[in-house]
Amino acid sequence: MPSKPRSTCPVCGSGDCRSFFELGQVPVNVCVQWATRREAIDCPRGRIDLFFCGNCGFIWNAAFDALRLDYTQAYENSLFFSPLYEEYSTKLAQRLIDRYNLRGKDVIDIGCGKGDFLFLLSRLGNSRGTGFDTSYEGADGAADERVTIVRDLYSKKYAGYKADLICSRYVFEHIEQPAAFLRTIREAIGDNRDTVVYFEVPNVSLILRDLSVWDIIYEHCSYFGMSSLRFVFGLCGFDVLDAYESYGGQFLGLEARPAAGAEPPRGDAGGIAGDVGRFVAEYRRQVETWQGRLEAARRAGKKTVLWGAGAKGVSFLNMLEAAAGTEYVVDINHRKHGKHIAGTGQEIVGPDFLRGYRPDIVIITNPIYREEIAATVNRLGIDPELLVQA
Repeated sequence: MPSKPRSTCPVCGSGDCRSFFELGQVPVNVCVQWATRREAIDCPRGRIDLFFCGNCGFIWNAAFDALRLDYTQAYENSLFFSPLYEEYSTKLAQRLIDRYNLRGKDVIDIGCGKGDFLFLLSRLGNSRGTGFDTSYEGADGAADERVTIVRDLYSKKYAGYKADLICSRYVFEHIEQPAAFLRTIREAIGDNRDTVVYFEVPNVSLILRDLSVWDIIYEHCSYFGMSSLRFVFGLCGFDVLDAYESYGGQFLGLEARPAAGAEPPRGDAGGIAGDVGRFVAEYRRQVETWQGRLEAARRAGKKTVLWGAGAKGVSFLNMLEAAAGTEYVVDINHRKHGKHIAGTGQEIVGPDFLRGYRPDIVIITNPIYREEIAATVNRLGIDPELLVQA
């Protein structure tokens, strides 16, 4: 039996909450690729029932069940194969090092994935790093003797690990009880008010306003806008030093330090409430538009491929019935090649595959990579129509 949706906000405890968007039977883990088409189609599924808090603006999946997820080494969501993303991350790491004088210091990365950003911080800042992640592969610290990886989820039992910087990128949105998680970190820091905390999360305003609807996935049980992100940090005992949109507005970055004892913040959902109210109708129009495009391409006998086997691509294929005519998904991450998309079963191929396949249409799942993809297509000597998702 599905769990009963929570009617109170997991962040502020307010009862001023309402359900506004539902999806049924979506893959529970879009960042796991499957060995065969059959396994991919038969992958575990779950429901999405998004609730909105009218007090603090937090959005969450009330139908989420953490027991359905398992972040093993099969979990693959690294973006570092893109030169654009690598440049972005390098500049971010250098900025944090320079701004907070982190050279030769201690760094913790909660949810470090394959360790890319942690190794970057260690190399650029000559720092000692500790990463926590169950999906890490390889020998502990094999790429850098200054780095240690703990193959576990961060929790109170690791409160003894101290650092000058605690960072966590693309993890907070996976946490079912974000305030409790953040308080665990605050308690671990204790009285050291010099410790800097950096969090990076997807920007829910991009989903709601710019209709990046393909960013709604089961793993993301928590969705933050600028106001709700600042609110939860203030609520949990932090002074927010800076908060900003980044990567073309797709991410929110927040820098904070432990507060001495500030007054609890007041919730403010006003800036996002209107976007929530308009979202469902706009979502339907977005889906109908893409259904029409794909159906027209199929009737015309055109070969269509999707570029990007990450969350956006998997959601796109699972939300659109007409996407069944798409046979292949392109991705530059070689660790995904030869595997299959969760829920729909398309094979994932490398860019060079397109030389022989010669698609008529390439759908770009993330607009920020348009120029990077266009350059690759040009290098391959093919000339398909490039369509960009919103």
